[in-house]
Amino acid sequence: MDVVGASFYGINIDSLNNPDQPVERYLKRIFSGNGTFSQAMSSMAPTVAKWLGLEFFDTESTAYFDALTDRILSERKHNNKYTNSRRTDFVQLMIDSEKSNRDLGYDSSSDVDPTPEGESQTAGQPKGTLTPDELIAHGMSLFVAGYDTASSTMIHSIFYLSTNMDCQTRLFEELSTCTEFTNDTTVHLKYLNAVIHETLRLAPPLTLYHRVCRQDYKLGDTGIIIPKGTNVEIFPYALHRDPDYWPNPDDFIPDRWFESTHHP
Repeated sequence: MDVVGASFYGINIDSLNNPDQPVERYLKRIFSGNGTFSQAMSSMAPTVAKWLGLEFFDTESTAYFDALTDRILSERKHNNKYTNSRRTDFVQLMIDSEKSNRDLGYDSSSDVDPTPEGESQTAGQPKGTLTPDELIAHGMSLFVAGYDTASSTMIHSIFYLSTNMDCQTRLFEELSTCTEFTNDTTVHLKYLNAVIHETLRLAPPLTLYHRVCRQDYKLGDTGIIIPKGTNVEIFPYALHRDPDYWPNPDDFIPDRWFESTHHP
């Protein structure tokens, strides 16, 4: 979460030393059990949820991140105007993109067609920048991903390694060969990546995936037709432990990810 806060907002959260920091507190509210029903209804029956006044996220938490984003955007634009200091985070990239589009004659407002006067819109031209609401949505998504899913994966990987000592020893030996840990070096740690993939298979951080059928689909030889536009809910826990796809599905076997047939 500290990394997400620094890379997106350019703020120092220091969640380990400050557990009562507002960002930490409001994220905990989002993941509290009280919001489970609201989130389920918002995902599966959005019209009913709207009629009942239910929101996917806690409204007070959303209001906090709304105000936080507005404040950071205002402060950043003010500092850029009167100082030469710049940050290299997501918010700054959006501000720089907005300036670039204005130089080209594009309007970043969501209410205006972002095409310069006298020109036609083509596929290669920019379409404006993210609105504040879109920035908030992206920020929420990044914080949610960094707060719960990453920690869940780390906790489960430690559990599976502690109960499979041969895997733990093998991973330790591979990590011992690495002198520094960067994006360029970790991508070549094949067993580490296999351990992460196998952990995600056995303990997927998300319990449900929502998809929409893009065309009429016949379900095998069952005779069942899934009409276009149908909401499809996928339960990854069951899919990842289906013996038709995974030999010994309940066993922690990172080596299965070395097979060239798997995707990704």
